[in-house]
Amino acid sequence: MKPSATSHLNPDRDFLLRHIQFDKTMVRGDGVYLFDEDGNQYLDFLAQYGAVPFGHNPAQSWDALCAGRGEPSMVQPFYTPAAKQLARELIQLEPEFNFAHAVFTNSGAEAVEAALKMARSTTGREKIVSLHLGFHGKTAGALAVTGNPVYSEPFLVSTAQSIKVEPEDIDALEFAFAGHEIAGFILETVLGEGGMQPLSDAYIQRVAALCRQHGAMLIVDEIQTGMGRLGEYFSVKRVPGVRPDIVCLSKALSGGLVPIGAVLCTKAAWSEAFGYYHSSTFANNQVGCRVALSTLAQLRDGDGALLRHVDAMAAHLDAGLDVLVEKYPDVFSQHQGKGLMHSLRIKPFNGHESYFLAHASVQGYIVPLICGYLVNVSKIVVAPLFNRPDLLRIEPPLIIEREHIDRLLSALDECAHLIRCKQFSSLLSYLVGRQPEELSYSGKATADIALVPNGGQEAGKMPERLGSFAFLIHPTSSEDLLNIMPRSIIDLDGPHKKEFEEWMASWFSRRYEPAPVFHAPRIESKLGGYVEGWLIACPLPPERMMRLPKAHRMRLLEQYVEAAKSVGADIVGLGAFTSIISRGGMDIADAGIPITTGNSFTAIASAESLHKALVATGQSRFDSRVAVIGASGSVGRLAAIHLSTYYASLILVGNSANAQAIDQLGEIAGEIYAQALMQMQRGSGIGLAQYLRSHLVEPLNVVARVNQIVLRDGTPDYRAVRRIVEENLPSPAPIEVSVDIEQVIRNAHGVLSATSVGRSFIEPAWLRDAAVVCDAARPPDLKANVREERPDVLVFEGGVVRFVEPYKFGRANILGFDPTLNLACLSETVALAMSGAKQSYSLGNRIPYDQSLRIYKLALSHGFSDCIATVEGELDLQTAGFAEKSIANLNP
Repeated sequence: MKPSATSHLNPDRDFLLRHIQFDKTMVRGDGVYLFDEDGNQYLDFLAQYGAVPFGHNPAQSWDALCAGRGEPSMVQPFYTPAAKQLARELIQLEPEFNFAHAVFTNSGAEAVEAALKMARSTTGREKIVSLHLGFHGKTAGALAVTGNPVYSEPFLVSTAQSIKVEPEDIDALEFAFAGHEIAGFILETVLGEGGMQPLSDAYIQRVAALCRQHGAMLIVDEIQTGMGRLGEYFSVKRVPGVRPDIVCLSKALSGGLVPIGAVLCTKAAWSEAFGYYHSSTFANNQVGCRVALSTLAQLRDGDGALLRHVDAMAAHLDAGLDVLVEKYPDVFSQHQGKGLMHSLRIKPFNGHESYFLAHASVQGYIVPLICGYLVNVSKIVVAPLFNRPDLLRIEPPLIIEREHIDRLLSALDECAHLIRCKQFSSLLSYLVGRQPEELSYSGKATADIALVPNGGQEAGKMPERLGSFAFLIHPTSSEDLLNIMPRSIIDLDGPHKKEFEEWMASWFSRRYEPAPVFHAPRIESKLGGYVEGWLIACPLPPERMMRLPKAHRMRLLEQYVEAAKSVGADIVGLGAFTSIISRGGMDIADAGIPITTGNSFTAIASAESLHKALVATGQSRFDSRVAVIGASGSVGRLAAIHLSTYYASLILVGNSANAQAIDQLGEIAGEIYAQALMQMQRGSGIGLAQYLRSHLVEPLNVVARVNQIVLRDGTPDYRAVRRIVEENLPSPAPIEVSVDIEQVIRNAHGVLSATSVGRSFIEPAWLRDAAVVCDAARPPDLKANVREERPDVLVFEGGVVRFVEPYKFGRANILGFDPTLNLACLSETVALAMSGAKQSYSLGNRIPYDQSLRIYKLALSHGFSDCIATVEGELDLQTAGFAEKSIANLNP
């Protein structure tokens, strides 16, 4: 998806607009309708965030504008007639407010800036109190009193002189005034960007009383709520007993044509310093003031007929939205608002149906996606609330009629119906330029997700909560990426599915922040008790993750950990390439939360599964050769050490592109020899230990020399161990090291592959006849055609274990696993949480083998176990013709 020409305006916003098909160029407006360059008509329920009160191109506003042709517009320091008249009419709108002065500005944000300066200059104090959900503009001063720090922090705006309190929290309000010298309190009567949340009369009254008591200025931001949107010139008029010191206006004052704002204040709020030192170049201009006068005239027409119309339409809209929430409680969790300022809260998706939908909910693009449907399919303009990404904003022009509201309600009903019926292929069809009916075929048979229930509990007995975990996931292939989408999109025909894949690749090229996408409330241990867990997902595949610059990788890892901490996890498990990009967890070892890569259980369980498969197929003999591909990696190294306890002849295979590979493999060979010598001293009669017992020329001398190396302080010199051992053995040595994978695995009866290449590369022809292959890599190292072209070869997935109990982590179940199975790295994370782990495990590239064995046995004790399986389920080797006997009794 290429950038459009509009990216010259704002490339970052253009990215979002293009991906939800909001990048329309509007060329005509007429009343409540907009028309794009392709002739499409849209019903406007956004009204430029309240700045279009009378619809588009109101005749009376244009007449006022055109009537001033020939008049001077910008004449400062002189006055224009319209500015003088506008000031007089504004301060007379509500005589009981006792406004004395008007200051004109070019925007709402500038009006707020002027109001803050006014309050500070009059009181001689600095601190301004505002609300956490308040929004007052995007200039520096306005940002300082805006609640959401996301708008101020990137620009290093100081908020030191701003105090934020929660709406409706009287105690916090009184504490703020008691502890500080306050210049003013700024509020909106309806928190616009804060969710269209009306403030209670009692709260506003208490704010006003405290301002009077402490000599502070009450600043009411009427930029969005004023000029008719709530049925009054000033919405605060409907709060009994409240008289503001300062009021800010803009948006609707412009009539939807020209930028203009105003600050109205009482005589007590004015200061000489403000009068002398505040000014604005474009303020008081004749053009803007002429249009604003027309705005006031249209609001006064018919003795305020339009204001009464707003009240009537507001009641109809309010009732209709309440009905929707009641009808679709599974889709809409809340409606709030007042006048013609409303919002619908979209109920967050929980990941049962789709990790994509859950990710969209947390990361704040689910509402933009729904708005995209309403714009592109229903042809109704609505937008998200940027302060609250789970809220859909409804803010029509004041001239909206009942039939327009009914059309909106019908479109929202249709949208909610599609969500309820899981017809997401229709709901999101517009993303790929399709109509809903074109893709509706795949959504008609969609059924509810059948989640495997947790085990029951004895009556009257409450099991103990043992701890909690977060497990970090991401797709390891294009198939995995598509699998995070809703079922109805996965079931599309190939060409349609491809269109969604292309959209996802483009969208996730920038929007890949991790987020919690599934909550597992209860997973029970065989020993009793349960743990709670979360999946934290990022949509980047391995190749994209590996190409990130180092700083971006570190930021991604920080975001993952922040998400894990946000859900209260006790331990974090690193899935797939999150372990690789963090150097086996070492880069985040000091993140303030225990970490595990899960590589211990992955390695030992994979090695055990390969051994059992070799036993079942009759290939577990003293002379059997086993190759470990990726032996210098964390999983490969541990697997090779463990396999040496069963097999004497090993091939350690490394990456030919790594100039240090042979040396690294030689070091690991020495470590394996050292481990085998320890086993030999303990009396082991199998595997490499037995081979060394039988073949070492001077076993006692070798043991003594190796012990001296291994037991000294510091890191043992395993290269020296290898030399000592192999000098005392007949040739060839039992451990071969190589980077020629194609050549050496032809000689292997068993193969365990655990590379981090990130793509499939092992060809069918490379494998020995009747070989047994355990592919523990994600994505797989073996090419997909191996199973088809080599039916004699037994291929299964490493790193897949029998889960503690049948459990489905949503429809996708991470990588599409059968409910009885899941990843060993996830299982290690769960097992450590069940054991109350307080420290990190399985970190780095050189995990102690003894630690890995302990974790393996710990996992078995909780009910996990290794198995021979694929994603679809366990393999029955006898039925498949690979084995003559069962492997059921081969557990250690």
